[in-house]
Amino acid sequence: MKNGSTFERRKTFKEVLNPPLSWISFILFMYFSIAVAVWAAFEMVQALVTMATLLATLPYLWLKLRMVISVDENELRVDRAHIELKYLKNPIALDATDYRQLRTVKFDARSFHATRPWLKTGIQVFVNDERDKTNYWLIGSKNCEALVENLIKRSRDIPQ
Repeated sequence: MKNGSTFERRKTFKEVLNPPLSWISFILFMYFSIAVAVWAAFEMVQALVTMATLLATLPYLWLKLRMVISVDENELRVDRAHIELKYLKNPIALDATDYRQLRTVKFDARSFHATRPWLKTGIQVFVNDERDKTNYWLIGSKNCEALVENLIKRSRDIPQ
């Protein structure tokens, strides 16, 4: 299979993690507060222009806040980051306590974190490449068990 845009790789796992409605509501509340402050200092036209400009950024924020995790035949992708499955070993599904500790008190600066603050669980996948200083990837997920199962299944299929 060729690498590039000509051929689409067959994805065996895909998870799209969108920001919760409460976060979007908070952003809208902050936008409205800014527009009210502009209205108090200037006129209604400037406040409406400010609100329209801020609302125009909402789709961009939505795309930047969401996270897409996918596993294809030989690669793990988390947003723009990607690594070949042959360099990964021992994926572990983490409960809320372990996941929180790896993000805070047990934080390792050499690890790669693909997390979002609203996610409570995730997985830890160790990197098996002596050239790479990254110890592990910490990936936030709502479907940890399925992701771990898929990584284990895919890594068995890849020649080492």
